[in-house]
Amino acid sequence: MKPKIRMCLGSAAFAGALLAVSFAGAQQKSAQIQQTSFSYDVSRETQIQGTVVSYTAASQTALAGPHALIRTSSGNVDVHLGSAETMKAHDIFVAPGDSVKIVGSSHNFGSGDVFLARVLQKGNQTVALRNAKGIPLEPRHPGTAKTRSILGGTR
Repeated sequence: MKPKIRMCLGSAAFAGALLAVSFAGAQQKSAQIQQTSFSYDVSRETQIQGTVVSYTAASQTALAGPHALIRTSSGNVDVHLGSAETMKAHDIFVAPGDSVKIVGSSHNFGSGDVFLARVLQKGNQTVALRNAKGIPLEPRHPGTAKTRSILGGTR
């Protein structure tokens, strides 16, 4: 009887060790994927200019939140606009037909490339939507926003 119990306990311990190793490897791999997918590098920023084709305030694909499809000279670009609340707080809205300039960086999120907008300019309005690390800014009173040098000089 004792050998059966020892063999069962030994088998259970071995199976538990195998499961623990597989879970640890899976957690490490997902952490690496998240870290590389969401790294934002200001030195890789570009500026796109175009016309808004469509706007969705609460997209459920790629990155949740406001998205605009922008028609540029090189094709359509899916742009994530940070936080809808930040845009609302600064009274800047986009609609089909609007002409916009956007500073940001393109990233691949599995379902395709998404341009992460850091600065949005529409007409004479300029609003920072993300910080230099790519994190969407929290809404605040527009009077406190600094628009100087965001696009490279005083506006």
